[in-house]
Amino acid sequence: MDSRKQRKFLIFNLMLASIVISGGLFIWEAMGASKTDYQEVSDAMDLIDEVYQHVFEGYIESVPPMEIAKNAVEGILDELDPYSSYLPPANRTQLMEDSQGEFGGLGIEIQVAGDHPKIMSYPMPDTPAEKAHLQSGDLIVEIDGESTKGMDINDVVSKLRGKVGTKVVIRVKRQSRDDLLKFEIVRARIPLHNVQFFGEIGDGIGYIQLVRFNQEASDEMKEAITELNRIDGLKGIILDLRGNPGGLLIAAQEVADAFLLKGSEVVSVKGRSERSEQSLYANRAPFLHPDVPLVVLVNRASASASEIVAGAIQDYDRGVLVGDTSFGKGSVQSVYDGLPGRSGIKLTTAYYYTPSKRCIHNHRNFDEDYMMSRVYGDDADADADSLETRDKYYTKNLERVVYGGGGITPDIIVKERPFGNIMVQLLSGGLFSTYASSYVESHPDITLDFRIGDALVEDFKKYIDDEETFTYTIPGKNRLEEFREILEHERYNGGIIEKVDALEQSMLDMRDDDFASSLENIKRYLRREIIVSKFGSRERVRATINWDIQLQEAMKILNDPARYNEILSPGAKTGIRVEMAESK
Repeated sequence: MDSRKQRKFLIFNLMLASIVISGGLFIWEAMGASKTDYQEVSDAMDLIDEVYQHVFEGYIESVPPMEIAKNAVEGILDELDPYSSYLPPANRTQLMEDSQGEFGGLGIEIQVAGDHPKIMSYPMPDTPAEKAHLQSGDLIVEIDGESTKGMDINDVVSKLRGKVGTKVVIRVKRQSRDDLLKFEIVRARIPLHNVQFFGEIGDGIGYIQLVRFNQEASDEMKEAITELNRIDGLKGIILDLRGNPGGLLIAAQEVADAFLLKGSEVVSVKGRSERSEQSLYANRAPFLHPDVPLVVLVNRASASASEIVAGAIQDYDRGVLVGDTSFGKGSVQSVYDGLPGRSGIKLTTAYYYTPSKRCIHNHRNFDEDYMMSRVYGDDADADADSLETRDKYYTKNLERVVYGGGGITPDIIVKERPFGNIMVQLLSGGLFSTYASSYVESHPDITLDFRIGDALVEDFKKYIDDEETFTYTIPGKNRLEEFREILEHERYNGGIIEKVDALEQSMLDMRDDDFASSLENIKRYLRREIIVSKFGSRERVRATINWDIQLQEAMKILNDPARYNEILSPGAKTGIRVEMAESK
């Protein structure tokens, strides 16, 4: 674009902005804002306009007008909260596909690992990826002739997804092969299932694992409950919301319908103005009969729509909540679509409140210390000792005390045992599933009673000892690097930097000790992933029952009707911490 066209484009943008601003200020004034407010808004808009003009016309290098605007928008939104964000076209398209519940793709979950994207888990059942025999751990090094080295994850996703029926050609590096494997795969409709698994997991105990809330969630829940209602001698149902990050608000309302009486308030939404407040209600009879006992599992990764459903069930005393205090993502993001350049924004516009009027949202900063505490389990969000300092509310029917302060605190707290450093890294890197794929390929006769022996553990240890496969790092490495840079910048002497290097090396040398202390968990996850690789994802839950302490507690409660009724009795305490014995 030449300079005259650029200038015309800028003038047009500024004229349009002036019209919008004038209209906005008129509305602002009509709402009763003071002259001070009016002047502040006017000055702020003028500042943005003038800075834009100075950058566009005076900066030493030419900057595309849309890039200036995009950077400004990102800067504004980044300062608000962790959930407000700019949506470039690729992100906006992915958001729409995820919420609608389907897209054209291959059926794989990927993550950038090193230079290339890596398939992190087994392909979804009955998808092009599964039919092509792609494996967990495969590195995608080329897509339609273009190298993926250093490619942004959003660009990778955009290139793999596409119109149903179109072809994509990928080249893959598999650990067991020296050559690159070529796959020509036809994209298909990939449904994002909400119910990952349902079935009978104990004598008379039904189980539903709900992993997301999209448009199909309610129908899938109805199907699962209908099937579980056929269990002879049904003792109750466990609804597992652990690790469920949420989804659509309307989906949360419809899933809650499955358990609450018609007309029950599910959630209220409150924004800045009183006129923005609204409540959603259960609008049909429940799928699950009110007399059937219900236990809901939540943990620190249960968020948003998961917390709406769990909070409503707890507030109406419909079931027992077991697990850990949920994440506390109780804010509403409105999507403003159709912005210039096919972009959009997500903007936090309201908070969620449970029927007892607890605010679900937990205000926090996502700094490194906080995230490390969530990973290693050393925060005190759900400690029973801290509940007395939190705001108290009362359930609707039995007037049991429940707690505010962000997140949903269960009736029975069973804290997941924190992983050691090496376990966190092996899980996040997908090393268990990658190893399992190759192991099953060379051991095709595995049965469901398969057990992990010393020889397999030693083989796995050799596998991760390869530096090309796995690089062991220490917690807080980023902070240590920052400290080292400060020392170097300030030119400290006296061997301090050498001592920092020695400290880091001594911690790295503890790798074998870390492996040994995590041995039981390593065996558990190896067996689970090998079973899943051989028999499919439906076996994942059954492979974890014996050592999933939260699930074990849920099953104990359903096997003890007297205890279930005691928990759900008038004035009964919630937030009771239970210590579970270690199981093999």
